[in-house]
Amino acid sequence: MVGVKQVTQMSSETSPSSVHEPTRLGTALSTRFRRLTVDGARAVAFWAAIFLPVAYLPAIYGVGAFDGGWSTLALLAVHMLCVVIGHGHNRPDGDH
Repeated sequence: MVGVKQVTQMSSETSPSSVHEPTRLGTALSTRFRRLTVDGARAVAFWAAIFLPVAYLPAIYGVGAFDGGWSTLALLAVHMLCVVIGHGHNRPDGDH
């Protein structure tokens, strides 16, 4: 048969792998974003814990914004929070 084209009928069903592909992509992006956000917060907290003791001297002597005991206690509380959050900074993935 010359000149006759065979037409194949396309299925209206989508394959299961193509249906779940956007979900996998969204999950991968969400996981990556969460990891970057957590790692960034850990890094900031780590370095804040390193440099916050510099503010202890003005706090002890009441210089600048440290005019009362509550601000010194708040500084200590923030420092402890930074130590706890930042303790996992720059560790291998399995040690967090």
